[in-house]
Amino acid sequence: MRYLTFFMVCFYVATFGVAFGETTDTLEKAEALMTELKFYEALVALEPLVIASQKSKEQEEALYLANMLCERLAEIFIAAYIENPKDIKTEELKVLNRLGADIERSYFLVYSYRYGFLERLLELYPNSSRAPIAEYYLIKRGYPVGALDPDKTLKALYAYVEKHAKSGHAEVCMAYLDIANINHGLWAALTYPDEQGPGGNIGDGIASRNIEKDKKRAAACKAEALKYYAKFIANGYGAEARKGALEWYEKLKQNEKSGFRFITFGC
Repeated sequence: MRYLTFFMVCFYVATFGVAFGETTDTLEKAEALMTELKFYEALVALEPLVIASQKSKEQEEALYLANMLCERLAEIFIAAYIENPKDIKTEELKVLNRLGADIERSYFLVYSYRYGFLERLLELYPNSSRAPIAEYYLIKRGYPVGALDPDKTLKALYAYVEKHAKSGHAEVCMAYLDIANINHGLWAALTYPDEQGPGGNIGDGIASRNIEKDKKRAAACKAEALKYYAKFIANGYGAEARKGALEWYEKLKQNEKSGFRFITFGC
């Protein structure tokens, strides 16, 4: 994910000026800083547009750019913390959250970007071509994905793929994989309810402890997981991602004891 985000930021820098010609001084300043890999400074430079009360095409672009920058910054902050646990970027977090980033410090990830810029983009520009992208990430906001309320997350993801199935967005394929993973995790929780997770038995809150009822539900979750793994393998991007999905598909197909991580850690 780190390299994908970095690629997208660089791609934006390379194409934005060509696509839009003259831009505001604010966007030009941010782009110049991005070419120097000064991502934090670039995001701060977007402040006049990000917080502006007047809607504009430039503001829509600035919010989307701020989102990509914030994803990259969260990764940079995590790397800095791993190298030096005292480096917690307190002041930077205050500034970014004042601009609307919505970054939380969390136990597992240290920094969790909750897509505040996409939330504002979707609120102000619901008909934007980027609205489907924003919708997907807002379903997944927070951490761990799918673990806090897997049924609620699945309901939202099913609605998303139904709405955007023919859009061609990469996020639809990503949603296929999320649906497969969460169903895989539910199968594991229903099949092995007494397996230990970080907070106790993995089946707690999921398994009814009615053997026949849980067995029937587990079979349905398995079928859904295999179905959506197959959809992702057929349509997904990235050789490594498809390889990983195929491995999980085979494990589940063979009823191999697997999938717990999708419920306990959401990844």
